[in-house]
Amino acid sequence: MDFGLLTLDFKYYMEDLIKTFHIDWKTLVAQLVNFSIVLVVLLVFAVKPIMKLMKAREDKIARGLEDADAAERKLQEAEKEKKAAINAGRKEAQKIVNQMEKDAEELKQRKMEQAQAEVKKVIEDARAQIKNEKTQMIRSVKEELGELVVLAVGKISKEGINERTHQKLIDDAIEEVKASKI
Repeated sequence: MDFGLLTLDFKYYMEDLIKTFHIDWKTLVAQLVNFSIVLVVLLVFAVKPIMKLMKAREDKIARGLEDADAAERKLQEAEKEKKAAINAGRKEAQKIVNQMEKDAEELKQRKMEQAQAEVKKVIEDARAQIKNEKTQMIRSVKEELGELVVLAVGKISKEGINERTHQKLIDDAIEEVKASKI
């Protein structure tokens, strides 16, 4: 390949292009320099700050999404903890209710036993009192009966009886009463 021929073709086409569009080399170079300066100024003062601002906004949005995800996870964890706490509270309340029922049953049983013991004591006291009263009544009846017997014998015998006979009549009457189980 011959580079000399290629260069001539390019030169020919460039001259033809310049004539067609009326391009001035000096103006073209000046415009290229101006464009480069404007491009550098835009890159330094506009594009870089805008890119920084967009990067900062992108980071802020990414942090916001991460925070939202973290908040969602925390909310779900809090919900799970709340449910677990509610379940634990319910279990504890059920334990307390069961313990209260058990304690109430034990208290009821103790009160029943105490009441039965008191009833037995009252019955025993009443029986003892009745027995004492019965014994006193029997003694009283025996004494009165003995006196009645003595009076009756005294009236029957009109002459009176001596002390020894009197005592023997009383003792016989008491024995008779004991035998008849009054």
